[in-house]
Amino acid sequence: MRTFLLSLVIIALLAAPAFAEDTELGDGRWFTLYTSENKVLLRTGIRIQVGDRFLDSDNRFYHVYKVDTERLRAWAREVDREGARSVSPVQGLPGADNYKIAVYHTHSGESYLPSDGVDSTDKEQGGVYKVGRQLSSRLEKQERVDVIHCQDTFFPYSGSYRRSRVAALNLVEGGDLDAIFDLHRDAAPPEEYYRVVEDMQLTQVMIVLGTQNPVHQVNEEFAWQLKETGDSMYPGLVKGIFYAQGDYNQDLHPRALLLEVGAHTNSRQQAEIGARAFADVVYVTLYGSLPEDTETEKEIKENPQLQPTADPPSGSKGGVLKGLLTLVGLLGLGGIAFLFLSVGSWQGVKDTVSHFFRVEFRDVVSAIPWHKFHPRYLIRQLKSMRLGGGAPEFFKRIRDWWQQLLKPRNRL
Repeated sequence: MRTFLLSLVIIALLAAPAFAEDTELGDGRWFTLYTSENKVLLRTGIRIQVGDRFLDSDNRFYHVYKVDTERLRAWAREVDREGARSVSPVQGLPGADNYKIAVYHTHSGESYLPSDGVDSTDKEQGGVYKVGRQLSSRLEKQERVDVIHCQDTFFPYSGSYRRSRVAALNLVEGGDLDAIFDLHRDAAPPEEYYRVVEDMQLTQVMIVLGTQNPVHQVNEEFAWQLKETGDSMYPGLVKGIFYAQGDYNQDLHPRALLLEVGAHTNSRQQAEIGARAFADVVYVTLYGSLPEDTETEKEIKENPQLQPTADPPSGSKGGVLKGLLTLVGLLGLGGIAFLFLSVGSWQGVKDTVSHFFRVEFRDVVSAIPWHKFHPRYLIRQLKSMRLGGGAPEFFKRIRDWWQQLLKPRNRL
């Protein structure tokens, strides 16, 4: 019996990573999670299922009780926090004394459309690697910290968690990690993650906890510690903790978590700022307080390259089109005013405009040789041209043909 139970545990651990493939949409769509009062609670590319839970940025705890998979909608009711971890902000965890952290990217092609031009790639590193680089470099600027930023890719999307598991296992077995993060970007509209935190324009970071991991309570404690510390340092930076029905390879380490840094509709620059601020949260949680001269706000203000690209103000969106429409409107009003002054009455304006469209405009349109724009006519003309005589002769024939095309058609 003991051998049988041990076998079941081993099978569960080996099969668990496959569950993660089914818990994410992976195609740019997102689920919308509503409260029981039909207020939007969360929009995410994670496939929401009955039984999932979500701790929001204000530390309200929700339990999903209804899902509409066809319309990608779900509903959750607020519940008490009994059974959920509740910890105080920490500065330094017992046992986190190796000053070594790893970062990798299971969904290697995930990118940020406004900055990268695509929301995902299928052959090369996506924008998430640059966000991971900012998280890593920020941590390494602190005293003694060593970050292993894995540059491996795990294409294709399907089966990526099984492939990344090998890399994550090598990182863990490589020795003495204090934490390991699988860094992603979510799928959601831009306003879902965009925030201004401590005068920084950035994207929030959502922590994803895999509940298919048999020992996920250990990872849960670390997630709550990061959330509480983040709330005390940069209120609003940590979007929340989503309890998803997957493993996400979090069984490999007691402080292994998945991070959603912004969404595909956010700019990568804003995601990089969010990642750097979250790096401060990680450092303080694991090792203690930051040196005063390395605060994120100060570094961003002193380095223009780190300043994010702000979402354009509402008044600037569509500025060119708005200007053109305004110009057309002014010209139209000016023309009407000129006609009124010329003919002396509104009836005269009406008669003049009516005569233009009934007579003059019709004559102009009828004079156009429309038959020469027919595809068959154009093809015959092109076939009649020969390339003899070289390029000068060819372009001369093009010019002659164009002049012939513009001649009006003889009418009876």
